[in-house]
Order: sequence, then structure tokens, then C-alpha cells
Amino acid sequence: MGMTSQDQLNIRYRKVTRLDGKEVSLDADMLRLLIAIDETKDLGQIGRELGMAPDLLKTALGKLSAVKLIEPIHKDAPGHGNGFLAALRLTLSRAVGPMAEILLEDALTDMKLSSREIPKNQAAELIGVLAMEIPDDETRLQFKKAMLELMKKTVR
Repeated sequence: MGMTSQDQLNIRYRKVTRLDGKEVSLDADMLRLLIAIDETKDLGQIGRELGMAPDLLKTALGKLSAVKLIEPIHKDAPGHGNGFLAALRLTLSRAVGPMAEILLEDALTDMKLSSREIPKNQAAELIGVLAMEIPDDETRLQFKKAMLELMKKTVR
């Protein structure tokens, strides 16, 4: 059974930070929708606020999803527990020193995440946000690799 148009309009979306560094071309409708995406509003509400017709809204949504700039918010997404967060703190402190705790707390606050459990669908984004704070390219790459390996282990 597929998703109806009305079901799609009731879904909430969030912006995603791309980690690949590739440039993305956006048309005017994609840009308007991307700017308007707000985790507290469903797609239908955003469309009404923008004055976008449902067909145009769905087209722009599809394009933004295809280039991985947005994703649907899944309620009750599974999370990484305290072990993941402890390993993240340790790995980040090895990369940036005593600033690690401040950077982590700022990133968690900006992403509206709890320090008790990191949703698995947002762990990679958190790692990417933190990696951008590491000034040395080689250290940044080592941090990403270590954290992605940890994520693979905790997904199983």
C-alpha cells in the first residue's frame, strides 16, 4: 500500500547537512521550500505558507530529497545510547582537546538533540557538524573514520 498525497502532506521534514562536500544546484522552488522547512510544521502547512500548489510542492520536495538536503522525520527513531556518546566525546577530545565538550554541547543544542540518546538517523549529521570544527584536515578525516566505524558497530 503506497502513501497517498494527503499522507505525504502530513509528514514533517528536516534539513540535512551533506557530508560529501559536493555542490548542489537548486532552482527557485527548491530554494524556497528548503528555506521554509521547519521540523515543527508538516509539509502541507509549509506549502500553504509559501502559497505553493501541491504538485509544485511535491516536485520541489522530490528534488530536495534526491539531492539529500532534506529527510522525513520519523517518530520514535532508534537511538545510540550512552556508549556512543561517550566514544564520541573521547574521540572528539583526542581531535580538539578540552574544547570538545563545548563543541559537543553546542552541536547538540543546535540540532535540538538530547545528550542522553542520539537518534541513529542523526548520528552521521552530528559527526559531520563536529568534524567541521576540527581545523586539521588529517585529524578531521581520522575523526570521521573512527566515528563511522563506531556507528557501523552499533547498527548491527
